[in-house]
Amino acid sequence: MPQSSSWTSPASSPETLKLAIVTDIHNGPNQKTKMGSAALPLLAEFSAFCQTYQPHFIAELGDRISDVDASADADQLGEVAAHFTDLPSPHHHILGNHDQVHLSIADNARILGQSMDHHSVDVAGRHLVFWQMDTKLHRPQGFAPNIADMAWLRADLAATNLPAIIFSHVPLDGGALHSNYYFDSNQQFGGLPHAREIQALIRQAGNVILCVAGHVHWNNVSLIDGVPYLTIQSLCESFTTEGEAAGAWATIEVDHEIRWQTHGRDTISLAVPVRSQNAHWREPLPPFEELVQQQQISKGLEGITGLILDMDGVLYRGEAPIPGAADAMAALQAGGIKLVALTNNARASADQYSAKLAAQGIALSPDRIITAGWATAHYLSAQRTAPTVFIAGSAVLAQELAAVGAVVSTQPEFVVAGIDLDMPLSTLATAVGHLHNGARLIATNPDNMLPVADGVEPEAGAVVAFLEAASGQTAFSVGKPNKLIFDHALVRLGLGRENVAMVGDTAETDIAGATGAGLRSIQVASGNPADPANRHQPTLHVADLSALADQLLG
Repeated sequence: MPQSSSWTSPASSPETLKLAIVTDIHNGPNQKTKMGSAALPLLAEFSAFCQTYQPHFIAELGDRISDVDASADADQLGEVAAHFTDLPSPHHHILGNHDQVHLSIADNARILGQSMDHHSVDVAGRHLVFWQMDTKLHRPQGFAPNIADMAWLRADLAATNLPAIIFSHVPLDGGALHSNYYFDSNQQFGGLPHAREIQALIRQAGNVILCVAGHVHWNNVSLIDGVPYLTIQSLCESFTTEGEAAGAWATIEVDHEIRWQTHGRDTISLAVPVRSQNAHWREPLPPFEELVQQQQISKGLEGITGLILDMDGVLYRGEAPIPGAADAMAALQAGGIKLVALTNNARASADQYSAKLAAQGIALSPDRIITAGWATAHYLSAQRTAPTVFIAGSAVLAQELAAVGAVVSTQPEFVVAGIDLDMPLSTLATAVGHLHNGARLIATNPDNMLPVADGVEPEAGAVVAFLEAASGQTAFSVGKPNKLIFDHALVRLGLGRENVAMVGDTAETDIAGATGAGLRSIQVASGNPADPANRHQPTLHVADLSALADQLLG
């Protein structure tokens, strides 16, 4: 069972809990934007502040050092520990990822003079939880869930009726890290893959009123189910403070409201009411996608003046034209309906698809066709000028990438995964090596297989699954259902979302993608069979494109 202790300051009213927090001290050499050489003088200022402020409790949330080697780290940690020996209030330390690079958990416990196990303490009528979850950074995937950690937290919260405050090193909110110097391009190292599972545990407990963390080197707040999730700025970070160490530490006071203030050069203050125990945001709510689908179904085809068309399953199946598709396309074009074709297949170019359609009696120019290969190339060109790449895909994909200035490299920033049926296993082995060296995995599309006349062929999703399993990375997929590729189609059409519908046969890509992009969707029965139990349901079911043209044109 969880172990707790009780302590109440004689100097402060138990109705108002006073906390002082410091995090990400990073004592050591200056590294990137961490001004480690300023850490100890700033920590001395924090200690002096606590002498005056007289908090009930002091929390230190990890990453006390900037790891160099075992000897230097032990010395740096000892210097930090010395500043906590004469504080006026009890304090507790939490393990960060940098604290464990060269030093063991036992080393940290010995130098700091405290156990590094999970710990909770009752202070001034509140239950403070120091959650020592696994913060060992596993590369390249990031932090790993730990069943025992979750079980401890669940049991600890269940064992008290007091309002609880959870302290952790890594934030529990899973919030966005856009523009964060360290984590914008390394999201997997900034958050937890099981953040939603943790939030569900907190919701179920019903007595958590506040979560406080560090790690991400900036001040931030998220409100989830009425609970504030705060992150506190690093003591010596400088990327938000024009090259000067932020000198940040925080105070939190709790009575009928929570008052947070971070001091230093990167100041912030916030006051929010304390959530009542077992009070929750409304539930159960239907899934957001379901609400969107209900609204779209009520609109039907009203106001539709443009269509985004999947090709395989809508216009043809494999190499065989779908009966009536050519006449339906001609009727739609004659009726003033704007058309764009959108395919997840990156094995052919828009020119090649236009020629294939022309052979089937369908006139659609290359500029009205978007492929996942083209979209992937343009996604990368928006990330970098002349992005360096390694390609595990077709010759056409390589041509699309070259057209936007991508450069094939032996030290690539990106591994681009598509499909090439002649691709040797050695190509995948090289790709895995690049991924372990820091390259990001980009996929043209997530489809696992492609229906053909005599069965199925593997698609890019099969290659991506191999690379994800071998590297620990999760691919960023550009093709359907990603909203990005639908946005390209809307630009080509020149229409607003309210006037466009997606026509496709696959629930997980065509229908789900349309819903995510705010579009209505029409599922045809001429391709993959529809599943009434699938959670991705369209605005309308039709037999084929001919039936849709009849309804749309009256």
